[in-house]
Amino acid sequence: MKLNIFKQTKVRVPRRQIESLFNKVIQTESKKGNKGQINLIMTTDSKLRKLNSQFRGIDSVTDVLSFNLDQPEDMDSIFGEIYIAIPTAFRQAKQYDTTLSEELLRLTCHGFLHLFGYDHQTTSQRQKMQSLEEQYLLAAGGQYHA
Repeated sequence: MKLNIFKQTKVRVPRRQIESLFNKVIQTESKKGNKGQINLIMTTDSKLRKLNSQFRGIDSVTDVLSFNLDQPEDMDSIFGEIYIAIPTAFRQAKQYDTTLSEELLRLTCHGFLHLFGYDHQTTSQRQKMQSLEEQYLLAAGGQYHA
């Protein structure tokens, strides 16, 4: 699998840490022979609000959205896309007393897990997902906050 990182804002993105996190997650979560690319798009609040409204029917901004696109048969196909709202991530970093880089890593990890089938609709699902987020973030040299 391959990760593509796109920035639609001027914020500095912790690329090396994100790539390390990606490698940790796919080592465990990616099915053998799973091919394709994941696009990670760092964008604006207005873009996330539009996507949230269009695909979830919720007319408000959210921090991260993940879209499974296909089960590609080759490396040129897109497996999924993750969109992160940079201004929202910045506000959350302040709220959680962490850095923007750490918050971007957390949101990226959250998005990866959604692409690999995890959800947080129930308490047990949320606990499992939070446990995996912590595991992968720490393995990639990041920090974890719930």
